[in-house]
Amino acid sequence: MLPANVKSYRDQVARRHRRTFVFKVVLGGIAIGAAGVGLVYFLFFSRLFEIREISFNGLDTMSSDEFRAKVSDFLGQKFLKYLSKNNILFVSSGNFEKEFASGYPIFKSVKVEKKFFHGLLFDFVERKPAGVWCFKGDCSYFDADKVLWGHPARSSGFIFLTIEDKRDRTSREIDNEFFKPIIEVTQDSGIVKNVVIPADSFREFRVYTADGYYIMFSLDSNVKNQLEIFNIFLKEKGDTNFNPQYVDLRIDGRIYYK
Repeated sequence: MLPANVKSYRDQVARRHRRTFVFKVVLGGIAIGAAGVGLVYFLFFSRLFEIREISFNGLDTMSSDEFRAKVSDFLGQKFLKYLSKNNILFVSSGNFEKEFASGYPIFKSVKVEKKFFHGLLFDFVERKPAGVWCFKGDCSYFDADKVLWGHPARSSGFIFLTIEDKRDRTSREIDNEFFKPIIEVTQDSGIVKNVVIPADSFREFRVYTADGYYIMFSLDSNVKNQLEIFNIFLKEKGDTNFNPQYVDLRIDGRIYYK
């Protein structure tokens, strides 16, 4: 059995260790809490990472006002009721890119760059119209990727190549079967006014020329060959006053006109 003074000493040492341990735990908790509060203040309330400048590049046909308003509206929101979303560290560039690219078909690409510590730079690449495609009078611009966008005004006529698709169709999409042949015939020709796919078309389309007549092409044969035969015919004919009602190239190797 230990003497009373030895047991009392050990009890005092154990109490001191417990007090020290509790003190360290409390002190550590206070330090962690203070660090957390400091971090929250540093990130969300100090304005060190506040976005103050929003820049836009590449908007050739659209105003930046609409996009600036959308970005400003997002940055003005709060999460957890108190914490601002206006923080360059936590703003997702990808979200803006997806929203603008999917919501505005006119853009071929949208990139967002963070300019630390206070700026966002939006870099837009607009699609270049190859022409105007109309579905029974409902018209949109289109590009080389067959993407449709916008509704061009028709009051003063189109300044682009116009394709009038007059067929009854269930979907408002460019017909892949007609697209490439029409582009092959019309590009760099210099004689095309507009193109019509008739309502009763059976794999054929008509190219209306600036001279007032139209040329009938068929998808059942190579349209480049049809056009080449027509050009040879014009050279051999050598008639500058050639002004028929129409020219029919739908039968391989033959030309009919009226």
